[in-house]
Amino acid sequence: MFLKSAEIFALKSGGINPVLLRLTTDSGVVGLGEAAVAYGVGAKAAAAMLQELAERFLRGGVDPYRTESIAASIKDFSFWAKGGGPILHAGLSAIEQALIDIKARSLDVPVYELLGGRMRDTLRTYANGWYFGCSSDRELPAAAERTVADGYSSLKFYPFAEILDDGRLRHPSLRGSADPDLVKRGVALVAAVREAVGTDVELLLDLSAGLTPFDAIRFCHEIEKYDVAFVEEPTEPDDLNALKLISDRVSQPIAVGERLYGRQGFRDLLESRSVAILQPDLGNTGGIWEARKIAAMAEAYGLKVQPHICASSLSTAIGAHFSASIPSFYVQEHFPYWARVPGYVEVLQDPLEPRVQNGRLPVDDRPGFGVDLDDERIADFLFCRIDLT
Repeated sequence: MFLKSAEIFALKSGGINPVLLRLTTDSGVVGLGEAAVAYGVGAKAAAAMLQELAERFLRGGVDPYRTESIAASIKDFSFWAKGGGPILHAGLSAIEQALIDIKARSLDVPVYELLGGRMRDTLRTYANGWYFGCSSDRELPAAAERTVADGYSSLKFYPFAEILDDGRLRHPSLRGSADPDLVKRGVALVAAVREAVGTDVELLLDLSAGLTPFDAIRFCHEIEKYDVAFVEEPTEPDDLNALKLISDRVSQPIAVGERLYGRQGFRDLLESRSVAILQPDLGNTGGIWEARKIAAMAEAYGLKVQPHICASSLSTAIGAHFSASIPSFYVQEHFPYWARVPGYVEVLQDPLEPRVQNGRLPVDDRPGFGVDLDDERIADFLFCRIDLT
């Protein structure tokens, strides 16, 4: 069996721009992957990077079973992979995921079987994106109540972000240094949401490195009474001294990882002992197998692992196999309300999100990742098709 073709799709889907890869072998087995830079900027660059990587490293009768060998070649001979970086690692992630999907489908097993086997049948989730459709902070408490009524007992939100009409978030600029009311606004929002949902609902806060370290510390002190389960990215994730400064002075667990790449990107973070929860993004850290190695490192340091997910529903399906197979799993992120955003495109035929019950995500036991692209919906977003023979 060898790789025959690659198709890359670059979508515009509401507030995100997913980049999808489908590899096909000479025997007709397909594998799917996603370059998870759907938010922020970089999606067009990731699609072009995927094209270049496929043309250089996947041509000429490549055996898709040789996942480690192919990934090592990309790291060794792309030059830019060493030292990190989101665009190349997003492309590498999509390729690695698609190769593993091919292997699992050809063996007629779910991907989690290749990661050590399933440890759990359903996954506790937290809802992100529940605030879609809100136009002001005043509307968030009622939206949180509705989300809890849908069966979710864990919610994440961004106390300092502005929610734009297209579903994207606008985070504070310049660390909020020119806005003396920013911390006060964030505290008030946390208080209002906590009052709305009660004490039994888990609240998770993403600061997105939007504050100075000392403002982050002040904010964390002022929200102690609201029982926040974790604070994500209180400062830049590669500023280990700042992370250590904050973690030593606040009571909330610190979560970090979506903007770190490969095992090497997490090594010094682990050694710093400044975090409690690792959040590798399977679509930009090097892939699902690379993230499995990061999870093993986290386990050695006694940390919890929560895969970061903010892309299409394919990324949710991929993340579910990862979460089902790791001992240190904490909670699964997902976005159940993307359809509220105008222009949203569902990329899968049978996504997991509608199958969530009481805040728990099922683990699909079909071969591979257990999902297939909806060709009719994504046909207009084909970026390129590459002959790999």
